[in-house]
Amino acid sequence: MKYANKSMTELLKEEERLKARYKEIEDQCLKDGLPFSDFEKKAEKEAESLYFIDKYKRLKQDPIVEYGKEWKGDTYTLEEFKALAKSKALMDSDGYGYYATETSKSDVYIMPSDVIENILRNDFSHVIWFNK
Repeated sequence: MKYANKSMTELLKEEERLKARYKEIEDQCLKDGLPFSDFEKKAEKEAESLYFIDKYKRLKQDPIVEYGKEWKGDTYTLEEFKALAKSKALMDSDGYGYYATETSKSDVYIMPSDVIENILRNDFSHVIWFNK
């Protein structure tokens, strides 16, 4: 993917540019009285790029790790989480997870679609999953 080798600074700059372009498209569609479906079509490229920038930012962010708290989510090894995502037993619409270890939770979230798209961190061994 075109964002894989970008630095966090580059990702943030591109995100800012795309958000501005997205807003321009939205404003123009509203001014022209177009239906929302037309706006979605016109802004599809920007929306998709913002989606992937968000995923790659999570790969590069410095995690904040919390220790010693009891989380009321389901804890899976990263391999278990991958298997559940690949089998579609967990989907993005089901909830959200955070990268973790056996004894800590980070502030970096993970979604099942990250597994499907192979956009994953390798510095955590577990995922804490929270169903909606």
